[in-house]
This record gives sequence, C-alpha cells and structure tokens, in this order.
Amino acid sequence: MIPGRLLTQFIAVAEELHFGRAAVRLHMAQPPLSQAIKNLEEVVGVQLLARSKHSVSLTPAGGAFLEEARELLAHGQRAIDTARRASEGLIGRITVGFMGSVSYEFLPRILRDFRTKFPAIHVDLREQTSVEQIESLHASKIDLGIVRVPLNNASDLNMRIVEVERFIAVLPRNHRLAAARTLRLEDLADDSFIVFPANRSPSLHAKFLMACDEAGFSPRIGHNAWQMASMVSLVAAGMGVTLLPAQVRNSPHKGVVYKELANDSAHLRLEIAAAWRPDDISAGVHSLLSILGQSASSPV
Repeated sequence: MIPGRLLTQFIAVAEELHFGRAAVRLHMAQPPLSQAIKNLEEVVGVQLLARSKHSVSLTPAGGAFLEEARELLAHGQRAIDTARRASEGLIGRITVGFMGSVSYEFLPRILRDFRTKFPAIHVDLREQTSVEQIESLHASKIDLGIVRVPLNNASDLNMRIVEVERFIAVLPRNHRLAAARTLRLEDLADDSFIVFPANRSPSLHAKFLMACDEAGFSPRIGHNAWQMASMVSLVAAGMGVTLLPAQVRNSPHKGVVYKELANDSAHLRLEIAAAWRPDDISAGVHSLLSILGQSASSPV
C-alpha cells in the first residue's frame, strides 16, 4: 500500500510539472520531494516522470498513475468522512419497535423528521406491543422501542416521555350521544365497551379501568381487541363503544364519531415513551433520540 503522503507529493509534482513550485505548494524543501518521487517510482516499478534540466513531464505510465492516485486519495477521504459520519450518527441502521397505536400520527411524523435530518440512516421497523418491545430490548433484537408507560420489567432500561395524548371516546354514528356537544365518561356507564386486553396492552387496559372507577362506575366489557383499527370497526358495527388514544382521529371511519371527554382525569392521560438499553446506545439511537427529544421531557 502506497502511503497517502507519497500520493499527495506525486500529484503536486504531476500537476505543477515543476519540482520547485510543487515543493512550495507542499510546504517542504525540493530535495526531499525529489527523493520521495524517486522512492515512489521504485515502489511502482516504472518511471512516472520524465525529467530534464529545464522541464518535467508525465510518462504514459505517470499519466495513468495520476488518475489512480487521485482516486485513491479521494477514496481514502471518503472512508474517513464515512467513519466520522457514522460516529456522529449521520449514517447507519437502527431497528425500532413501535406499537400499532402510534402509527396513525406520531410515528409518521417522527420518521418524516428523522429522514429529513438523517437521510442516510436506514430504519427497520418492528410492530410489537409494549411488553414485546421490552422483551426485544432485553434480547437486543431492537435498538429502541416506542412504548406506553407504565410498564413492568423495564427498570433496567432508560425511558423518556416523548408524547402525551388523551383517551377519546369512539361511538357508533347512530349512538344516542353521537351529536352531544359535550360528553363525560360516566355518560357511557350503561354501554358495552370494547377494550384492550390486559395481557397485550396492560397500560391502556389499566388506565381505562381506573378512569371508569374514578367516573363512578364499573364498565361492562363486551369484547376485547388489541388493534385500534379492529376496535373502530367493531364500534361501527354496533358492538359497543370504546376509548382509544386521540391520534386514532387521523384515521376517519364513516361508521363512527370521535368525541372528546370533558373529564379532568389523570387516568385519561396517555404517555408514550422511548426505551433503550443504557449500556448499548449506538450513534443511530442517539440520532433518533435527538429527534424525539425535540418534544421530550427528562428520562424516567
């Protein structure tokens, strides 16, 4: 392998076709420059420069070598730039887990911002429940998870709240309260509810039950479903009502209406968090956290 210093010296002489001017350009004395070119020719095994008392010119071999020397130097600089960009989190690959419920608005927004700022980082997406994401983080199958909190078995992970939203009510379009100007959760006490199963979405299930308890009733549960699109379809079919994260409104359905709840209850407040391993944070994770951090609070 020819040192980059020798290539730089040869290129200077080949472009200047004058050892004196090349030496000034390289901020070195002419004799060591002449010796360096002789050393290079010995390494290559052919004469690269034709010299006379009054001129320097490239031999055919020297002309061919000049193009390769320029490419070698450029390739080396690209390698350096690539390594630096990777270290700074500007290129690479990251595997991100996410809940289906954030795919309506939050995830597309974050990915759009991320691609704008870090277009050379490839994102692999894995749709999983929050519980599954914690397991995947522990098994190093994903680099970062987008989960709902609180969660069990996550005390060894770093977490940061990145979004806060609320439950809203989803009613059939022909529901008795579909046209009501205001709605309170207790107004639905006599309805049958479609709910997230506790084993798939423990946080949403628990918050729903606590919100109903605070509103003064025990909900009548008719169906369980864990995908928001399925729950909206069941509501449209008249199978009951449900409470869903507010971003579901970004997926309108002609058979339902979305209603804000007037209750001032902390249990209707939903927190989305980023989760990652504290001892295994790549530059790609750091880059994504910088996007999430634009609206994030401190780690929890």
